[in-house]
Amino acid sequence: MDNITRQGVLDLLEGDWANYVDRYQNLPAAGQALFLEKQGYKRLADLLAHIVAWWEVGLQNIQCYRSDPTALQPEIDVDSFNAQAVQAVSGVTDAEEIRVFEDTRRKFVKLVQELSGNDFQDERVLDQIRWELVNHLEDHRIQ
Repeated sequence: MDNITRQGVLDLLEGDWANYVDRYQNLPAAGQALFLEKQGYKRLADLLAHIVAWWEVGLQNIQCYRSDPTALQPEIDVDSFNAQAVQAVSGVTDAEEIRVFEDTRRKFVKLVQELSGNDFQDERVLDQIRWELVNHLEDHRIQ
C-alpha cells in the first residue's frame, strides 16, 4: 500500500487483520506448526503478542504525533522489545491473547476513524501506519 488512505487502512484492519486468526486456525495442524516455525514463534499467542506490542507502540506514537508536531519516534531495541513481548504472555493462552489482539485491532480502527485529514498528511503518522499495519502484515502474512 503505497498511498495510505483512511479507507485503505480501515479495509486492511477490517479485512486482512480481522481475518488473521481465522486464516491461521483454518490451516491444518501441520500447516499451523510450519507457519509458526517459519515465523520464529512457538505459539500463536507469542506471535500475536509480538504484533499487539508493536500496534501499541504505533497507537501511542500516533497519538503523540497528533499532539506534538515535533515528536519523533523513540529508539527501540527491536530484539529486546520482541523478546519482552513474548515473555509477557508466557502464561497466557492463545484464546486470551486472541481477545487482546482483537481489542487492540479495534482500538486501531477507532483511532484511524478519528484521524483528521491533516493527520493523513503527516509523514510520521503515515510511516507508523505503514510499519505497524502494512509492513507487519507482509512480514507475518498467512499464505
